[in-house]
Amino acid sequence: MQRKLAAIMAGDIVGYSRLMAENEATTYAELRSVFDDVIEPAVQHHGGRTFKNSGDGFLATFPSVNEALNAAIEIQNGFEARPFEFRIGINLGDVIEDNGDMYGDGVNVASRLEAMADPGSIFVSGAVVLSADRSRGDEFFRIGRRYAKNIPEPLDVYRVRGKGQPRTKWGGFTSFAPHVSARLAYCLGAASLVLIGISIQPLPLAAMIGRIPAELSALAGGQRTDPRPSVAVMPFNNMSGEPTQAYFADGLTEDITTELARNSELQVIARNSTYAMRGQEADVRKVGEKLGVAYVVEGSARRVGDKLRVAAQLIDVNSGAHLWSRSYDRHIDDIFTVESELTSEIVANLVSFVRKSEVAEAIKRPTKNLQAYDLVLQARARFTHDSKDAEALLSARGLFQRALELDPAYAVARANLGMTYILDVAQSVSGRATDRDLEIGLSEARQSIRLDPNLAMGYQVLSFGLAASGDYAGALQAGQRSVELNPNDPDSMMALAKAQVRFGDYDGALRNAERARRLHPMAPEYYAYVHGQALYAAGRSDEAANVIQECLIRAPQDSNCLLIQTALQAGRSELDKARETMASLVKAKPDFSLQSERDYRRFGDSTLMERFLADLARAKAPETVSLQRRALSS
Repeated sequence: MQRKLAAIMAGDIVGYSRLMAENEATTYAELRSVFDDVIEPAVQHHGGRTFKNSGDGFLATFPSVNEALNAAIEIQNGFEARPFEFRIGINLGDVIEDNGDMYGDGVNVASRLEAMADPGSIFVSGAVVLSADRSRGDEFFRIGRRYAKNIPEPLDVYRVRGKGQPRTKWGGFTSFAPHVSARLAYCLGAASLVLIGISIQPLPLAAMIGRIPAELSALAGGQRTDPRPSVAVMPFNNMSGEPTQAYFADGLTEDITTELARNSELQVIARNSTYAMRGQEADVRKVGEKLGVAYVVEGSARRVGDKLRVAAQLIDVNSGAHLWSRSYDRHIDDIFTVESELTSEIVANLVSFVRKSEVAEAIKRPTKNLQAYDLVLQARARFTHDSKDAEALLSARGLFQRALELDPAYAVARANLGMTYILDVAQSVSGRATDRDLEIGLSEARQSIRLDPNLAMGYQVLSFGLAASGDYAGALQAGQRSVELNPNDPDSMMALAKAQVRFGDYDGALRNAERARRLHPMAPEYYAYVHGQALYAAGRSDEAANVIQECLIRAPQDSNCLLIQTALQAGRSELDKARETMASLVKAKPDFSLQSERDYRRFGDSTLMERFLADLARAKAPETVSLQRRALSS
């Protein structure tokens, strides 16, 4: 006998006994045909082995979860032209192998999942979902926890989506009424709450919107399909007693978040969203609800001279239970070891395994010069990517340059330095940036990648820079590489989504935009704009209008959202509204014109770009920038 971990598939034909009673000879002949022509070839093609047959059903084992899933999908596709309906259950668990047969809970759970499955479907356990390739996240739909016969604990059950199946529980309703969506329901509910609030007591609109329950926000984003554990690293408390040391605790928080985000088995909420929660909520359950996570990391850092004390704890949001806590009293030289140990322990508690390569990568020291590291922390605390503070940008740039004087091979410092130049060009932060600044930014980004070929941020900066220079194909390629290296960075996902819209990959753009907003619940308006732009490009106008309206409630003068709003209104022939919105756009962005939109090619060279320009023209968009408006914008 041998005990081992195995991927087990259980399958059987629905209603076989009834079919045999109706026509025994024909049913049996067809049964042998599907086993010989569909089931066995699929099992063997994916490296599996059938170890038990029961007339109308079978049990098979596979070398991996992914092979089992591929075989199950192939089998169900093969049944589309057959008179039978088939159901399949897949589990990953411990089994005992004896003389070619297999026994144990791993087999029993697969059989129970198959019995639960609907005709024509594939049901899998949570263990299968966690062990599948991260690229398969969209294939799974969570059914929930279900009790099964002779299984003491409820099973976490998922359905594998087939072609044409809805992505959410609302799918059946939206197929009945295609113009009504979950996001529309959210907006109607939110609007009702605001109107009720107005009738009861006059409050600022922002205050009332802030009171809308998190459940409605979750509804707006649809059913969460990503089955991986979700975690938020809250800002570490500065326990040094000196406010000037706050940057050190923030830098530690950011580094731990970044290292966790590199692990593809986790969903990690963006640090900007967790920073937005600082000081707002003491109840960890409410924090988890607002951020949409199941786990929260809290901690503190105290730095006195060359001594370092770091404490951290991992909390289960649903129960409030502390899963583990650790404290470290170390010399400041050990800070990277502390970060590595913290991230490894969090991963070990949240996922079934940790890839050795990822652990080894996390342990790497980004620099041997702790003074250079400290300067990078200070610079990141001075300036964030969504800031328009020119003085802060230039101050941060100087700190990054000083860090590189101490360690010229510090790849993270080079990527950050490049970003200060590129952002200044793209967003006119200082108002003094030139083409030369863009060249410097691109050079620093490329150097950072040469120094560390696996630095996701280096590719993110390169993607931004290439887009600013007009090399959109290069920006798309760099953005894809950035997301591959850090599958939890929402900024990279949004940059990639924007590039995908330009090149016509609207489905890919929507996936990245939606996931980025889940990972960054407190994201700036730019995220809503890119999401709305992708929906508009995909022809989902009602949903696009709802997303853009969310943006304009928070930021009524956001020029990007006003632009998409204008196109949506003109596309529905609401020309009076479109022209009012265009007037607001020109007021918010005096240098806007049809000519600038033609040059920018927001939707690339697609037919959509021409329709977009035509709709803007119908909304009375100015052809060029007048001298008067040019003077106002300068």
